[in-house]
Amino acid sequence: MSGDYLGKRYGDLFQSSYITRDMDAALAHAKDRLGLDGFAVSEPTAHVTHYGEPATLVVKAAILNLGSRQFEIIEPVSGPTHIYSDEVDLTAHILNLHHIAIAVPGAFSEWEKLIEEVEDAGDGFALLGPTDAGDNPKLCFCYVDTRARIGHYTEFVWADPSLKGAPIAPWL
Repeated sequence: MSGDYLGKRYGDLFQSSYITRDMDAALAHAKDRLGLDGFAVSEPTAHVTHYGEPATLVVKAAILNLGSRQFEIIEPVSGPTHIYSDEVDLTAHILNLHHIAIAVPGAFSEWEKLIEEVEDAGDGFALLGPTDAGDNPKLCFCYVDTRARIGHYTEFVWADPSLKGAPIAPWL
């Protein structure tokens, strides 16, 4: 069982993601205290597996791209939202570090390789999706439960090259 997939992919880190209990207050904080403004805000619904079980996750998400890097704020709405609040005191700060995201560049086969590496390492998929993308997915993501090793989740994101220029994949 090897977990070296994490270290060898760290060079493709592109996102820091924070959890909040109040998106409006978090956006005001980001603007006033951090100088970060111009977030794209959405409320996506994702059909995922949560530790192997089907689930529907809804969050409020705000992303701001700074070159090829991304600052993300998430407010959990419904579904397996406990992954955002377990071990995080949402009353302590308006922004709480939750995960970092690492891009999986290349063809879809690189995504499949990552999935095998995570499975071989024995790490759990807190979220894996989307489950409704069919045979031709354009965007895939997973939250790997790396809390025992590094204290937070690690998200991996693969995007089809046709999404170049889309806010969700600034590394393309």
